[in-house]
Amino acid sequence: MKRFNKQNVQDYLNHHIAQLEKQWNFDPNNGYSQVANSDMKRIMAYGEYEALQNVFDAIEYQCL
Repeated sequence: MKRFNKQNVQDYLNHHIAQLEKQWNFDPNNGYSQVANSDMKRIMAYGEYEALQNVFDAIEYQCL
């Protein structure tokens, strides 16, 4: 079992962000427009994707 620390949490988040990018073809530089006319599953996946990125950024920039 890995220790709970900043790096392990960031690695976990990066892994899941990369999986969502691969599975749904999300582009981190494209914003919400890439799902504007999509079905609900893709929109929900994008919400998860954005949330994971927000948590990663909050940890990285010590906003938590």
